[in-house]
Amino acid sequence: MDDVTEASLTETFDTLVSDGVIVYGPNESIKLEDEGYPMEFRICPALATKPHTVGATNHAFDQSRKLGLGSDMFCPDERLIVTPLNGTHELALNLFCVDRPQILMTTLDSYKRQHEALDVDDFEVMLQVLRKLPNFYVIFNCGERGGCSRVHKHLQGLKGPPYAFNYIISTLNDPSKKVPYQFFIHEFSHGFKNTPASTVLDAYRVLLAQCRSPTGTGGEDTPPHNVVMWADRLVVIPRRKGTTKGASANTGGMLGSVWVSGQEHVDEWKKVGYANALRELGVPRP
Repeated sequence: MDDVTEASLTETFDTLVSDGVIVYGPNESIKLEDEGYPMEFRICPALATKPHTVGATNHAFDQSRKLGLGSDMFCPDERLIVTPLNGTHELALNLFCVDRPQILMTTLDSYKRQHEALDVDDFEVMLQVLRKLPNFYVIFNCGERGGCSRVHKHLQGLKGPPYAFNYIISTLNDPSKKVPYQFFIHEFSHGFKNTPASTVLDAYRVLLAQCRSPTGTGGEDTPPHNVVMWADRLVVIPRRKGTTKGASANTGGMLGSVWVSGQEHVDEWKKVGYANALRELGVPRP
């Protein structure tokens, strides 16, 4: 991805928005705190056309090319595909966006699945993106309980910083601050720039093993979880549910930024209680 820059991605993104290919629109931001945990709800009516659950479809794309025989992801315009990555993935622009731009890293093997654990190839491309696009963070929603809506294995890149990330880090040294859910974290002392994918994979496997007991996952199954890579840190969040009483979240939502299509979805969160919803979606702290 030598020729890829944030500026070039944004230029292509703007063109595809103007041409009606990428779904992107104005959004209203509601900021709040619950039990000290910072959150924002970004209300973007354009997201109403996005399939939010596995198996859901958008009939506007039914005639579009899929990203492989095993894929449930559509490519209505070839300009969405930016470049191959490492011979294992493709870098693409996301179809449904609140950030400008948003990116995807999809596996070239379209039969790889979102409920599978990350592997060394995934971390190779995650590190490539983080090194080349330093203003982006990378996430992975593992399985439906991790908040994924497509089963073709993919990673996402979003404009940083993750909304509650600095608060989460601050709780490590301040016992008066609390995060509503359990999370596991590893900091790479040599930074993402000087850390090989194999080292990240080793750290991930250690953190992932800690997700088994809280999520009741046994055997060879991969526990549902979220992953974020930002600021030379890997964070893994065990998940119990993808939605609870109308409140749903992927990795970004657990990190404090929830994207919804209307005020009624914010109201669902309010009914449950913002911090309570995060506890239900994740695993409550002991």
